[in-house]
Amino acid sequence: MRKAYDTILQSEVAAVLAAKSGGCEPYRYECANCGEEVYVAARYSTNMVPHFRHLSGNNDVACENYLGQYGAISIDSRSRKSNRERVEFHFENNNKKFYLELRFSADEIQYYGQENVDFEIRMNASGPPFYILPINNIHFAPDAPTPISLYNFSFCYYLSNTLTDTRRKYDFLKSGNTPSFFKLQGNDSDFKAKLVRGTVLFTNVQYFVVFQSKYSTPQGIRFPDAIQVNETFRFETMGLNFLGMTLSIQKKTADIDELLKTWGYILEESEMLTLLWPPAPVIDDVSVVTSNEAFVFTSFELQAHGNINVHSTDILRVNHGISRVLVKQKTKIFKKNAEIVIDKFKSPIDAYNLITLFEFAAVSFSIPNYGTWFLFNHSGVSPLKTGQVVYLTPESVIKQYEHNYLTQIIYPCRQKELVNEKLLDDILMHCKRTETLEFNQFMSLELSNTTSQYIDKCSVSGSINSVAKQFIVEGLL
Repeated sequence: MRKAYDTILQSEVAAVLAAKSGGCEPYRYECANCGEEVYVAARYSTNMVPHFRHLSGNNDVACENYLGQYGAISIDSRSRKSNRERVEFHFENNNKKFYLELRFSADEIQYYGQENVDFEIRMNASGPPFYILPINNIHFAPDAPTPISLYNFSFCYYLSNTLTDTRRKYDFLKSGNTPSFFKLQGNDSDFKAKLVRGTVLFTNVQYFVVFQSKYSTPQGIRFPDAIQVNETFRFETMGLNFLGMTLSIQKKTADIDELLKTWGYILEESEMLTLLWPPAPVIDDVSVVTSNEAFVFTSFELQAHGNINVHSTDILRVNHGISRVLVKQKTKIFKKNAEIVIDKFKSPIDAYNLITLFEFAAVSFSIPNYGTWFLFNHSGVSPLKTGQVVYLTPESVIKQYEHNYLTQIIYPCRQKELVNEKLLDDILMHCKRTETLEFNQFMSLELSNTTSQYIDKCSVSGSINSVAKQFIVEGLL
């Protein structure tokens, strides 16, 4: 089949673009006709065009011949045919617990609520559920994660709902004291980490790694030098002992490849992705903006419906990896380790008073611990940190934003203009060249008191400062 539904980009995607983007994560692609999981076949073939095939081996003719309208790609999440739950496993460091996060769309919540459908979690396919939760708008918000604490340990869980009773297996942690990798979200001590569903890890990415042992406290392991371990700690949850650590893999080496291979992982070079503008608070893993466009830096080329869920006409390449992207609902960029969701939020401005913009000048400015601050100068735009002291140059300006609104501007202090006696004194102090005084040069000029007194003094010596004379002739003194 030519097209499938991409559960990460949450839109339909062509097989050719999926092959180029390199996406091979488990559960990522679903059949656009029946909803079953599919994968990209003939990804590297020179004889066949890349296409999607069912992972289960389903050879239903209607599915395998599904092409969709040629050249048309849907970015509407309602094009999703599967009723498979969108699930992620997380670890939260503040309470040392594992969670299962579940999402449903608005249509799914409404439909399941009307049918009184329950969500169920089992430790094995044939056993009774140990957790049941009604799927309705009381427990779920559209496309927002609902965390479910895991109190019963299993290396895998079977998820289902009472409408279809299809019990799908989701792998959790690895057994045999083999570590499982979670990707860190956030840089502080109260980090949250998402389970790496596939087998690919990336360099220079912060990971939370967990070892589990049923009968004893897991022991540490000696890593190659290129693996930088930041923190190691032991904790207990679900009645078991765990060893956790945060680390990053600095570079790809033969020793690291061999070690990761024994754990069932492979290592690849990471990609870079940064939202440059506008400033955006992160709410439920979504960068929220109020503008119609965003500027991003990527170390890879943005491919419409391949690694970003917008049309090609919505992407404008600026230069040096910087692109302007038109922001649609839940605009998502995803490639390897690089991932971001940008959504537009339109503030109800008419419900608020006009925001007052404060402006003042300063020689230097210390960044306070509120708002978001940026320095604008000839080099571009730079984010500023709390406590940072900035000395303003003539071409620089500091701007503060609160909730994406400009609230304050700090300009550099302008040097006071010297006039009259102060200007003359400054000229005489720094410029020493003199010439013969000729009165006829000033006969037709209207002289100020300062200038007249200075010329009277010059008549005694018969010489005048050359720069002062020029200022007088040009009417500047």
